[in-house]
Amino acid sequence: MQVREAMNRNAPKIHDNATIKEAAERMALTQAGELVVVAPGDRVLGMLGAEDLLRCLIPEYDELLAEGGSPSRLHPHRRSTDLLPHLKVKEVMRKVDTFLDPEQTLESAFGLLLQSGGKTLPVVSGDRLAGSLSTVDVARSLMWRDHVSPARLQPPQGRRKGDRRKST
Repeated sequence: MQVREAMNRNAPKIHDNATIKEAAERMALTQAGELVVVAPGDRVLGMLGAEDLLRCLIPEYDELLAEGGSPSRLHPHRRSTDLLPHLKVKEVMRKVDTFLDPEQTLESAFGLLLQSGGKTLPVVSGDRLAGSLSTVDVARSLMWRDHVSPARLQPPQGRRKGDRRKST
């Protein structure tokens, strides 16, 4: 199986000159966890995820994660939310060093996804965005390949947790 068979051909994207407010709106509207950041001509520059937006809103985000995070440790006086509406995506995005090719095998692409630690990687043909591939896209395509229906993933009726009826 190849990447082109599993990729999202309508990758959620945003231009590098958009504001992070526009990016947050796009993420909410498309229900995307990550956006591909593009320059004019759909040339891929990077990725922007929900965690990147949280880092803008909460300066101590990484510190909180490392320490096990507690909301009581947040410092509201350290916010610079007045600057946020004007902050551009290109100032916050993560650079992408790994691009997928539509013709490469899904197995090799999945390995790159895992190595990059990301949930999504851009698929590039020539120097233009062709789509994106996420771990969810890989799982979905493998389910279809193996003809696994969502109903088959459910436990048998009598074995559900909390079900008091005995299975026969």
